[in-house]
Amino acid sequence: MSELLVVGKSVINVDAFDKVTGKAKYASEEGIGIPGMLFGKMLYSPHAHAKIVSIDTSKAARMKGVRAVLTGKDTPGHRSGMMIDDRHVLCHERVRFVGDAVAVVAADSVEAAEEALELIEVEYQELPALFDPEEAMKPDCPVILHPDFPNYARPIYGYLGKDLPGPNVHTHHKVRKGNVDQGFQEADVIIENRFQNDRIIHCQLEPFNAVCYPESDGSITLWTSGRLYMTHGPICRAFGLSPSKIRVRTGYLGGMFGIVGRPERFAVLITLKTGRPVKVVYTREECFIDGLNRLPKIIYIKDGVNKDGTIVAREMKVIVNCGGYTDHGPLTIRNGAFHASQYRLPNYKWDAYGVYTNEPVVGPLRGFGSAEALWATEQQMDIDAEKIGMDPLEFRMKNTIDEGEIDVRGQRVHSIGAKECLGKVAKWIELDKPSRPPEGSIRYGKGLALGNKYTMADTASAAAVKVHMDGTIEIFHGGDECGQGLNTVLTQIIAEEFKVSFDKVKIVWGDSARVPYDFGTASSRSTLYIGNAVRLAGQDAKRQIFQIAARILKTNSENLEIADGTIFLKDASSRRIDLSDLSLSASKEARGTLKMAFCLEEGGEILGKATFWGHPSEEDTETGQGEKLAMSYDYGVQGVEVAVDIETGLVKILRFCSAFDTGKTINPKMCEAQLEGGAGMGIGSALFEGFVFSDKGELLNPNFHDYRICSAMQVPSGDRMKSMTVEIPHREGPFGAKGIGETAMCPSAPAIANAIYHATGARLTHLPMTPERIFEAIKKK
Repeated sequence: MSELLVVGKSVINVDAFDKVTGKAKYASEEGIGIPGMLFGKMLYSPHAHAKIVSIDTSKAARMKGVRAVLTGKDTPGHRSGMMIDDRHVLCHERVRFVGDAVAVVAADSVEAAEEALELIEVEYQELPALFDPEEAMKPDCPVILHPDFPNYARPIYGYLGKDLPGPNVHTHHKVRKGNVDQGFQEADVIIENRFQNDRIIHCQLEPFNAVCYPESDGSITLWTSGRLYMTHGPICRAFGLSPSKIRVRTGYLGGMFGIVGRPERFAVLITLKTGRPVKVVYTREECFIDGLNRLPKIIYIKDGVNKDGTIVAREMKVIVNCGGYTDHGPLTIRNGAFHASQYRLPNYKWDAYGVYTNEPVVGPLRGFGSAEALWATEQQMDIDAEKIGMDPLEFRMKNTIDEGEIDVRGQRVHSIGAKECLGKVAKWIELDKPSRPPEGSIRYGKGLALGNKYTMADTASAAAVKVHMDGTIEIFHGGDECGQGLNTVLTQIIAEEFKVSFDKVKIVWGDSARVPYDFGTASSRSTLYIGNAVRLAGQDAKRQIFQIAARILKTNSENLEIADGTIFLKDASSRRIDLSDLSLSASKEARGTLKMAFCLEEGGEILGKATFWGHPSEEDTETGQGEKLAMSYDYGVQGVEVAVDIETGLVKILRFCSAFDTGKTINPKMCEAQLEGGAGMGIGSALFEGFVFSDKGELLNPNFHDYRICSAMQVPSGDRMKSMTVEIPHREGPFGAKGIGETAMCPSAPAIANAIYHATGARLTHLPMTPERIFEAIKKK
């Protein structure tokens, strides 16, 4: 590859100026000044499980300023869902968790809407509730949360609804490789453990919000703080709308990390029923209760290991508390199985179950299934190594998969920088040197963990690149700019492709009426998928330009190159022509020459188009095997040094190091920011964050006062925080690049747990590792 001019450079974000000056527009700012604006507020169930006997909205409807009071009878009769169609827009006959929406009020002010909510009278018949997924999944469980489940539609994935052990189990995902029973018989040592993690939430700064208003042609426009096409499709399905009848728009997003909320559904419902514009903004409490949270899992893991350090067999049973509805749960369960693709496991068995309970609904959060699985397996790696008397780093090095090997899912794996990352982190935290000696009640320890997050193969991205004859370029893409720097990366890719300066490139995004389809910013796919689509669209535009210029310059298009708006011969740069001379807007002198015969019929612009598709293979529903189920694997290692107060259980992170395989780093400074942000989220999820429920299923900490998140005080800075990259180019990535965003927090929790064990001898198996849990573990060791 020739020397790159822009890719690989730490250019400033294209939106940096707008953000620091306040010019950047967010969805929550939309709707200001629209005449006739209504404001929507929702009424939520106070019960975890109950039948709705009756709802009386008459008092609320008569209140001054109230324009609509809507209940389940006002919503479409069909259910919809991300994976399984099991949820109505508003509850019809039953509520399934505290916070299930039963009614919505639209009023002239937020205050009027909130006051009207108090006038709605709902009679409930309480039903027994299920909170323990292991109890709920039993075949003879007396409480069935979805009696109609056998009749629910399942739009995608063949593993849904098969081999279910109980009436409250909606998902059973399986992976089979080799023969685990035989492997355990041949192993020298058998190690079994149980791990668990609590629910956590994204804690994005911008609350969920949506604005919806009708258009004169009968369509509606919806502004969302969520993702563009991941909002467009579900809304169409939920309301039975034609895709042409709804225009979805987004601005900059105030953080994402996988967030999915539901204000859009309520806003669309109100506009469809009233014909009026409406704004719905969640409170922080609503973001916690009605925003999808990370899956709480119970993980049983059994390893068979030989004394030479070879893992002979591994068996995992994963039980996932998915809450009252499925939403993204089944997909996250399936995705969790990819975490095992970092090790050589000749005999492997994975059974993961999604279980209905009467808790809030789960969904995607940074790490998307892998982070929770790695919480268990990366501690198990340290435990295995200790059992056979081997160094944990050496044990990982011995079992880490190599380039070209077949992973546990049946895929030949490429672009693997795992061992290089292990080496870099181990060296930086000086893993080979003893920790500091004890100081009073303080104990010191070091630990590391290897993480892996896959990028899905079964999605697509479309893009268009418009080249104007003055040399300026517009990129049209359907991705989501949530602060990760996507627009900057795409600008770098096109600037590199056309050899132009940044100021010549403009991004068009966030409008389903103007940009082509994209699956969305998820699964660390944006750089790889959208980057490829944009680059291919740029190459398509160049092809068209070269076809025209070749006739003028009397050469073959293959001999041409373009830079700074000038087309020239690669081996004779003096033979050249400007883009402006190819167009109808060319100068009078140019129009008087032969060049006029080859002018552009379309008014002086070139439009390149492309779609990038992952070309996935089929997944065997019995074995989980497939030749291409992942587009890429994104490997990374994190290492930490901790200080633990054995008298209080308090932990301080002294040093933190990350090394990740990026394929090819498009923008090093943004990559470093991703790694540091991932470290902060990882530390928070490891030590502080977790939902706390009452025995009736009420969330007790739905705010930033009671739900602890990591602050700058808990994250190392300066020379105590180190981020490094390893570049093993991906054969299908743009310039060899692949994703990094989600993997950046996956190894954090097990690395910290391993360091705490090294410091205290106490093994933590339940996330978060709060001071109370650490103190109890130290007492019990």
